[in-house]
Amino acid sequence: MLARFTACACLMLGLMLSQSASAQEVDRIAAVVNDEIITLQELNGRVMMALAFSAIPDSPDARRRVAPQVLRKLIDERLQMQEAARLKIVLSAAEIEQGIGMIEQQNRMPKGALLGGLSRAGIDGQMARDQIRADLTWLRVSGRVLQPQVKIGEEEINDRLETIKERQGRPEYLAAEIVLPVDNPSQEEDARKLGERLIEQLKTGAPFPALARQFSRAPTAGNGGTMGWLSEIAIDEDLAGPLSQLTKGQTTGLIRTSSGFAIMLLMDSRIAGQVANPDNAQVTLSQMVLPVPPRDAPPKRELLARAAQMTGPLRSCDALEALGHSLGSPNMGSLGTKRVGELDANLRRAVANLPVNRASEPMDTAAGIQVVMVCARQESTQIALPSREQVRRTIEDERLDMLARRYIRNLRRSAFIDIRS
Repeated sequence: MLARFTACACLMLGLMLSQSASAQEVDRIAAVVNDEIITLQELNGRVMMALAFSAIPDSPDARRRVAPQVLRKLIDERLQMQEAARLKIVLSAAEIEQGIGMIEQQNRMPKGALLGGLSRAGIDGQMARDQIRADLTWLRVSGRVLQPQVKIGEEEINDRLETIKERQGRPEYLAAEIVLPVDNPSQEEDARKLGERLIEQLKTGAPFPALARQFSRAPTAGNGGTMGWLSEIAIDEDLAGPLSQLTKGQTTGLIRTSSGFAIMLLMDSRIAGQVANPDNAQVTLSQMVLPVPPRDAPPKRELLARAAQMTGPLRSCDALEALGHSLGSPNMGSLGTKRVGELDANLRRAVANLPVNRASEPMDTAAGIQVVMVCARQESTQIALPSREQVRRTIEDERLDMLARRYIRNLRRSAFIDIRS
C-alpha cells in the first residue's frame, strides 16, 4: 500500500495557471498514477472544462481553487480505467455518444450542445468524452465485480419490509449529492473553499448535476449526484438535519462530514408508504370544442395544428373559455369536477398528467376539435407497501453504492500516486 503526495503542489498550480506557459511547461508531469502520467496540459484543460460546465467565471483565483479537486478526480479516473483494463472492459464509441446524449437530456440541452459549447469556449471536446468514458466504464466495472457480491436473502427483505411498516407516515427524500472528500488535513482548506465556491454558483443558477459530475468524488457523480429515494434512517446524521429543512429544489449549505464536505439537493419528498392513486384524483375541467365544417374544410392535421397554436399560450380556464367564446364555439365552458377514473378513455389520457392551467393537445372528436384544461386538481393518495422485488432492488442499490465507495478507496490506497512539482 503506497500513496505519496509531494509538498510542491502550489508551485505546480502556479505553473499551470500561467496563460503564457511554454509547451515544455504544459507537458510537464502533474501526477504519476502507478505507471501512467497526468500532464499539466491535461490538468489545465480539465480545469477549464470544469469551470465551463459549472458556469464558474474564469479567473486565476477560480482555477487555483478548483485545480486540486479536479486533479484528484483525474487520479480517480486513471485508477478506474486501469482497473477496467485489467478486467478487459472496453466501451464502444456508440456507448460514449449515448452517454453524452443522456447528459444533454439531464441538463435540458439540445442535441450537440454539450460538445458544441466546449468548442466555442476553446476546449477540446475529447476531454468531455474521456471523462464520460471513465464514468460509464466505472459503472460497468462496478457492475461486473460488485454485483456478484450482493446477495439479498428473503429474511433481509422481510426485515426491511417490517422497517418500512414502522416508518410509514415519516418523510422520505429524493436527494442528490456533491461530495468533496478530505483524505488528509492538508486538503481541508482547498476542499472547503471549493465547496463555498460551488454554493455561490448554485445560488446564481448553475445546474447541480453539472457541478456534481465535475467535482463530486462520490460514485453518484456520473449520474449527476442523484442518490435515489432515502428514508430518514438511511441518511447520515450529518446530512439528515440539513436535508429535512429544505423544500423541493433547494440545496443545503456546505456540510462538514466525518469524511470531508458535502452539498445536498432536495429533488423531491414524500411520506413513506404513501403513493398516488391517479384514477381517484379529482379534476375540475373546462373545454372548448370547435366544429369542423362539413365541406371545404382544411385537412384535419392543419386544424389540429391551428388549435394547438391558439391554445398553447393560454394559462387559465377563463382564458380558454374566452377564446372559445370569441371563436363562436357552441360547446365550451366548465365540465365540472370529476374523478379521473370516471372519464372516458381519451379524456382520461389527456388530463392524467396535464398540469393545472395548461391546455391539452387538441383532440379530433365526433363533435369537432376538442381542447380541455385542468382548472384544479386534488390528488388522491393511499398507503401501500412496496413489492418484495422493489425492496430487493433498493437494498441491492444501497449495497452496491457502499461497495463502490470502498472499491475506489481501496484502489487509491494500493496505488502509487505521486503529485509532482
